[in-house]
Amino acid sequence: MTKKVDFPNAEYSLQWLYKDPDQHIYEDYNTIGVPHEKIFEDIHRILEVLHASALLIPVNLNRSKKFEFSCTGIDDIVAEIRQWVRSRVIKQKLSIYGHGMVKLPNGEEVMQKDLIQVADVRFTERSFKISTNKTIWVPVVQDDTENYNWQIGLAELNAPRLENCLNAVYHKLKLEVTPGLDEEDRSKPVWQKGFKLYPSREAIESAYIEDPPPPSFDIAKYLLPKTEANP
Repeated sequence: MTKKVDFPNAEYSLQWLYKDPDQHIYEDYNTIGVPHEKIFEDIHRILEVLHASALLIPVNLNRSKKFEFSCTGIDDIVAEIRQWVRSRVIKQKLSIYGHGMVKLPNGEEVMQKDLIQVADVRFTERSFKISTNKTIWVPVVQDDTENYNWQIGLAELNAPRLENCLNAVYHKLKLEVTPGLDEEDRSKPVWQKGFKLYPSREAIESAYIEDPPPPSFDIAKYLLPKTEANP
C-alpha cells in the first residue's frame, strides 16, 4: 500500500486557465440544457494526461462524497461524469478532485490528497483551470512560523512533472492559457511564468541569509529576472 502524506496547503491557489475564445458552439446549454460533446472529450484528454503523470488520480467531483467515482479507468470515469451531467444532477460546471503521487528525495513515492485539481470545467463555454494549493514545486518555502525552508530535492523531482503535464494539456487541447507561456504573475509568494513556478525574490534572499543552500545548488534557474515593473 502506498504511503500517504499531507503537505500543507498554501493560503493561495496557483492556477492556469485554459480557454477557447470561440465559444458559440457551447451557447445551447442555456436553452436546451445539454452540454456539447466536446466538454466530455476535453475531460477525457485532460484526465488521460494527468493520470499518466500520476499527478491526479480522480476520486470525486466537487469535493462531494455523493459524486465519488465507482471505477478507476478514465473511460469509465468520463462515462460516469457524462451520466451525472446529462441527468442534470450536476449543472453549469464541475471540478475533479483526487490524489496525486509525490516523489521524495529518499526515493519513495507517496500519495497526497488534492495535489492538483481540474477546476471549473464549464458547460456554457470551453474553459477550465488546473490548480494546486501545494508549494512542493519550488525549492524554498515559508512555513507557519514565517521561516524560510529549503526543499531543493522535492522541487527538483516534482516541478518538472507539473510543468510537463501542463504543457502536454496545452498541446493536446490547443487552447489559450493564462498565464501565457511568456506571461508572468508575481502577485503571490510563488511566482508563475507560463508553466514554470519560481520562489519570490524575497523568499530566496531571506533563505540565503537564514540558511544558505549547498554551494552546488544552481539558484540561477529559479530566478526570474528583474524588470522595470518588477525591480
